[in-house]
Amino acid sequence: MYPHIIQRCKNYIYSHLHDKLTVQSLAAALDINANYLSQLFKEYEGISLSRYILREKIERAKNLLTYSEYSYIEIATYLGFSSQSHLGAQFKKITGFTLLQYRNTYGVNN
Repeated sequence: MYPHIIQRCKNYIYSHLHDKLTVQSLAAALDINANYLSQLFKEYEGISLSRYILREKIERAKNLLTYSEYSYIEIATYLGFSSQSHLGAQFKKITGFTLLQYRNTYGVNN
């Protein structure tokens, strides 16, 4: 049985991607123990909660790079990254592309 708390967690993440999300802040918002939430999430999703949050932020960044003309710093700020370079490093680690490479390859204006 898929716990309702996991779906609530995913919904909260999706609607708060622009915030600085941590496991602790997410657990507090859902009124659940952070360690328990992390363990439950990993058990049902097969990925750590912090990795899932990062993956979702990168997916949103990909969308913004493809369909908007927002600057890299605007995207980084919008998604709650500490800097453009932090977003760029995480983006490259996950996608294998720099922000510029991704936009030049998949951007609708190209």
